[in-house]
Amino acid sequence: MTEHAAAISILDGLATELAEIRRAKEFAQWNGYAAAQARTALAKVEPFSAFATTRIFSGDGASALVDLRFGEWAIRQLVRKMEPVEIIAAFEEEVARNSARYEEVSPVIGISVEEKFEISPGIRLVPPASSILDPTSYPYRTQWGPMPERTGFLVQEYTVTPAYCAEADPDAGSEAKAATHPDRAKRDEVKERLRRVCLLLSPGGVELPVSVILADDRSLFQIEGNSSSRPYAARPQCAQPIDTGELMALYEALGKVADRDVIERAVDRLGRSRLSTDPVDRALDLGMAAEIMLMHDAGGGNAEITYKISSRAAWLLEPDSDRRITIFGLMRDLYTARSKAVHTGKFPDKNAVDLADADQLVCRIVRTIVARGGFPDWKRLALGDMQEG
Repeated sequence: MTEHAAAISILDGLATELAEIRRAKEFAQWNGYAAAQARTALAKVEPFSAFATTRIFSGDGASALVDLRFGEWAIRQLVRKMEPVEIIAAFEEEVARNSARYEEVSPVIGISVEEKFEISPGIRLVPPASSILDPTSYPYRTQWGPMPERTGFLVQEYTVTPAYCAEADPDAGSEAKAATHPDRAKRDEVKERLRRVCLLLSPGGVELPVSVILADDRSLFQIEGNSSSRPYAARPQCAQPIDTGELMALYEALGKVADRDVIERAVDRLGRSRLSTDPVDRALDLGMAAEIMLMHDAGGGNAEITYKISSRAAWLLEPDSDRRITIFGLMRDLYTARSKAVHTGKFPDKNAVDLADADQLVCRIVRTIVARGGFPDWKRLALGDMQEG
């Protein structure tokens, strides 16, 4: 690469200075000015000069015209023990590839994760790293705000093609040229499905209120830091463990179940109930979740609704008659409490219904229907057809 002798000389100089550094404090003091000087120098020589100012596409229609930070990038590669010739080869390969890989990272507040596992290709849950030097040190790469200890992170990979275009290009500002795969809508769908699955597997609230886009620090033609957030009622105060095997099975089943939109509304009500401190609101939301799941039959009127949803829950969940009686009673008590909360604005006697037990009963109903792939024929079920249960 004799044609890149000037660039190699600049990188050699950086490598020599880096080799003389012995302590982290010295590196911190040196890194800032060395990166700035290297950026200016590299921007004037081949193969970097043609890309000194470049439009970078970060996906989902976003782009920015930036002065590429050659210095910071080159120092990161030198820290990885790459030789100057290898750094230039990596740059040229990235130019030729012109495709960038990003990660959308979302803390799953309310769920603890102890080890990394893959939900599907490009989608994984990871535990919080204990060291800033860990390559998956997501807690250290941005300011997340307070979250419970051992909170796990949902990481979704996506690609943007092309990653950049030269500003001399007449279509440089056309974001339509950059394709994002998977796009934001699909990534948002993953977040919502995971939140609902975790609600069905955990006794507590679960929220994914914020996401941050992180770039691969081995790449130059990327920008990071874009964040998105959604409003949420309250932040879960503790992280609950979950069984990863059950999560995988339920995540897949929820993606295939019939009438998924109906089930999702019920789970959202379940989630709202867990973030409320008012028993009236909890009873309302739990009762609505139960009604959504157990009155999904397009008709029948409202007569004897308490009896109907109680008997449906009992026949759906239990073949044993004694256990059906227990479930019938708990569902009847929940719906009675819900009705009184609607009509009086007050929660009945505290012994009228155990909301924690009712919560788990609603969870069990949702999981049973999801596992069977859809809603049963309620009429046949209520007449004792156990094949429907």
